[in-house]
Amino acid sequence: MAGGGALAAVAAVLVLALLAAAGWLVLQRQSAAIGMRNLGTAAARKSRSVVIAGPMGAGKTALWCYLRFPGTAATQAVPRTQTSMGVNASEAVVGGVPAYLVDVPGHQKFGADRDAHLASASAVVFVVDSAEAARDARPAAEALYDVLASSGLVERECPVLVLCNKQDDALAASNARVRALLEAEIDALRASRQQALDSLGAAAHDDAERAADFLGFEGKQFSFEDLAQPVQFNEASMALGRSAGGLEMIETWIAESLRQ
Repeated sequence: MAGGGALAAVAAVLVLALLAAAGWLVLQRQSAAIGMRNLGTAAARKSRSVVIAGPMGAGKTALWCYLRFPGTAATQAVPRTQTSMGVNASEAVVGGVPAYLVDVPGHQKFGADRDAHLASASAVVFVVDSAEAARDARPAAEALYDVLASSGLVERECPVLVLCNKQDDALAASNARVRALLEAEIDALRASRQQALDSLGAAAHDDAERAADFLGFEGKQFSFEDLAQPVQFNEASMALGRSAGGLEMIETWIAESLRQ
């Protein structure tokens, strides 16, 4: 009887060991499947990422909120928002197309975050305050220069929409005026940046690096028409709501850009 009890105990231990091994294999397979799904989700997000960039106070977060919840602005203004203290990112459906919306604060300390998201962006909406276009032309041009010079955007010819927001203001500049101001400022910035690189010497920056940071054609005044990636200018007003504010156009542009 004692021998039979020992054999039964050994058999029970073996059964438990086999069950534990089987359970471990199941968990490993489930973990691997979850990991693959997460990788797929991350890759999908990158393939439909829309980066909303621009200087502080231009209306980036208001646009991000509208695109996430378009029904709230169908007949009324987009609610006012506070300056973002961090990157906002969320899934959304824009114009019937799944999108991953990334709102990057305009402060320079978020430059690394902006560049990281631009590396995989499928479209960029650059928001400017057209009511303060003349006063803010320089900082807006500096921010836009960094966006347009992003190597990932240039290589993929990623489309860029410059959104001239706050058109409800009586002093708002037209998109043509905003474009002219930005082209003039970028032309000046281009020259000053090249001078700064030259002062560092060839050991610090070779010809390839100089070329990568140079927008347009050397010896020709800067124009957005000279860029590899398409740049479009449009007017809008978050304060006027979806139809009157021109927000439908933004949805259409994003959807078309993601379908390409």
